[in-house]
Amino acid sequence: MSDRNFSAKSIGKYILSKIHILLWPIPLVLMMEFLNRDSVYKALGYGYKHMNEMFLNYLIILALFFLFIAILGRTQLAFWVVSTPIMILSLISGVKRQILGVPLLPWDVFLTNETEDITKELGDLIPWKMIIGIIIFVVIAIILLNKVKLLRGKFNWTEKIVLLVLSVFMLFTIYTDKPIKIKDALSISTIPWDQADNYLRNGFALTTMMNMDLIFVKKPDGYNEANIAAMVKDTERRTNTGSKEKPNVIVVLSESLFDATKLPNVKFSEEPMPHLRSLQQKYPHGEMLSPQFGGGTANVEFEVLSGNSMRFLPQGSLAYIQYVNHPTDSIAGILSRKGYNTAAINPYHNWFFNSKNVYHNFGFSKFISTEFFEPEYKGNYLSDHAVAKKIIEEADKSDGPDMIFANTMENHAPYESNKFASNPISVSGNMSPESKAMLETYATGMRDADLMLKEITDHFEKKGEPTIVLFFGDHLPSLGNDYQVYRDVGYLLPNDPDVTKKLFSTPFVIWDNYLPEHREELYMSPSFLSPYILNMANLEGTFYTDYLYNLMKKHPVIPPKNMYEAMNIKEEDLKGYEMLQYDGMFGNQFNYGDYRDKILAKNFMLGLGEMKIEDASVQQVGGTQTLVISGKNLSPTGVIYANDTALETTYSNGKLMAPYSSLAGKDNIKIQIRVIDTKNITIAASNNMDLGQQAVPASN
Repeated sequence: MSDRNFSAKSIGKYILSKIHILLWPIPLVLMMEFLNRDSVYKALGYGYKHMNEMFLNYLIILALFFLFIAILGRTQLAFWVVSTPIMILSLISGVKRQILGVPLLPWDVFLTNETEDITKELGDLIPWKMIIGIIIFVVIAIILLNKVKLLRGKFNWTEKIVLLVLSVFMLFTIYTDKPIKIKDALSISTIPWDQADNYLRNGFALTTMMNMDLIFVKKPDGYNEANIAAMVKDTERRTNTGSKEKPNVIVVLSESLFDATKLPNVKFSEEPMPHLRSLQQKYPHGEMLSPQFGGGTANVEFEVLSGNSMRFLPQGSLAYIQYVNHPTDSIAGILSRKGYNTAAINPYHNWFFNSKNVYHNFGFSKFISTEFFEPEYKGNYLSDHAVAKKIIEEADKSDGPDMIFANTMENHAPYESNKFASNPISVSGNMSPESKAMLETYATGMRDADLMLKEITDHFEKKGEPTIVLFFGDHLPSLGNDYQVYRDVGYLLPNDPDVTKKLFSTPFVIWDNYLPEHREELYMSPSFLSPYILNMANLEGTFYTDYLYNLMKKHPVIPPKNMYEAMNIKEEDLKGYEMLQYDGMFGNQFNYGDYRDKILAKNFMLGLGEMKIEDASVQQVGGTQTLVISGKNLSPTGVIYANDTALETTYSNGKLMAPYSSLAGKDNIKIQIRVIDTKNITIAASNNMDLGQQAVPASN
């Protein structure tokens, strides 16, 4: 009897000494959900309403806890190793969800540089509630781990092996649903087409694990060369391709542009976009159903330029970062093969969203990024006028027709009242002061976008060259956390049945100066815009663009899957589109035919063109001996190097200048211009020139 008592006591004592490893993940899961949901009440409510999902989140964190106990052998160390990254990721996810409505997703790891750079511009994003919550959690955890012996412990090798096996088994089972169909038993499913709802239902850890499957795109059923060949054969090709006219094709993506005058209970002191309104009366125009809200501009670019659709890719993914890593045909490649000069213009860093590589893979011959702009800022970013000027310069200096794609940055978030020097348009209505301030700032951006459009159309109207201009907004702006402005003015209602159309519809207009007047009102997906323009211009496209043009006539909008039924779409209606997209992006590019190896431009260039020093002299500038360099395609951000040493460089009237004092009296000076980006990488360089002994003119 005593042996049994001793055994029971020993077992009880052992269990009591180890039970803490089952308890620690509970507050960690609650903390994770608090940071993601920005509310203790919502975190607890989630656990109560979604017990099965909460249980799997707990098991995932428990498995990670087991894993690091097995590696480190101590509860304290394992707790901090697990909790620290979870709190950091949950904090980032919570902030991202408040701004963009979507939590942190596995593929966001590819966006480190972009996120870091934009975050600097957005200012103070982290709510104090989250910071205080983290501090309280850490303080309590430190006290408990140091003061309560039963909540910490060491583990021997046998125990560590057992925990390691359990950890691997639990993670494998939850991820694969094998050998135990745990997700099936708990009626847990993923919602890949709506990551916001996916997270709200499944929680952060479980959503992240289930999303791991979405990093890679699965091959559609039936994808093979024979089926692609049959589609090519059966597709009706356009016949209106005999025109000898080759118009310029200018495509402008206007950052965060939507029609804010549609907001109810809001009055603007004047129309923010009068020119756009006038064009809508004469030319094709309408709205497109963007795949993005509040951010993800590159995904909209991707659709417009390539004709591919984000609907067939994991929601929350970024095609530019994840998938466009090889030659992929686009309207740039199509027109380049027809003798067009093709240029992409982006008033932001060359590396942002992998732009330099993507534009190359899309068939552009030139990419002009922010490093090659004169520093004409309005607010935090280069102005829309600066982009319009660059478009016009690029079109005017080239021979032959041009295809130019440009996007803007001026109207990017944030929308604080002091973003611009002044806001000429005032806003009135029943709303908070914060909402009023944001809308007035946003209206300034709308106004400048409209002025940019007018500047472009006026120029080409006067110039007389046949030109088509597509101007569109990429997504709605994120006006405050949790859709603040949209809720405040009554645009977004509780359980709003029209939420998708309201939050994802952006305007576009297609102007031209040579075709008969042909006003048409449209509602379509961005991926159909390039096929529409090719048809409008009577320019021959490819089998793929003709396929898309025909599909557009039947289904002009490709919505999220949960809207298929409401829009009379069957999955089989889009199977061909999905298969062709897979073929071009991930497959063998069977449908590309004989142009598969002709997509890339032979001499892709980053910058204005070949940068060449033509003259270098020492002149008196402002009473100071100054090295003045003139030449061809000199970048305003270029830096003068003398014998590989950077000089303090300024730009004025197309010339680069630097103080000459440090070079006076030296022989064999070689000078060069280099353009250095924010990653400290030389992205363009001029020829070298021997400076020699320059005569210094006498002072006036």
